[in-house]
Amino acid sequence: MSNLQNKAEINIDSAKILHDRGNYPSVAHCSYYACYQLIKHIWLHKLGKSEDELDALCKEKKREGSHEVLINQIGYYIKNSTNKNKIDDFRVLNTNLVSLKKLRVKADYKDIGFDSTESSIAISLSNNVIPLLKKYQ
Repeated sequence: MSNLQNKAEINIDSAKILHDRGNYPSVAHCSYYACYQLIKHIWLHKLGKSEDELDALCKEKKREGSHEVLINQIGYYIKNSTNKNKIDDFRVLNTNLVSLKKLRVKADYKDIGFDSTESSIAISLSNNVIPLLKKYQ
């Protein structure tokens, strides 16, 4: 297990504990980063790419942030895989991750409340994405 896979597991466990304790905004953060860490694990370990290659790609794609660049690269990898469900998997990844990122931004940066319902949705979205990512590691 890579360090990123381990961190992703810790973040998923943390999200559940934080939700149970009523610390709802932190759930979105942990849920999103668990997914992102698995995406980065795929980049480094499955695709054999480096941090330097990711940095260079981010510089090349000036209009996108580093998360978007990496997410798009893994989306491209999934869409072009030999898996028979690759298109459905890509749609699940894209739809759920976009929604999860919006929740994380709301929870982390907006001066508005973040409640139990939104926290539950964040966990649910990550529960949709994580098994899918595990298929491609």
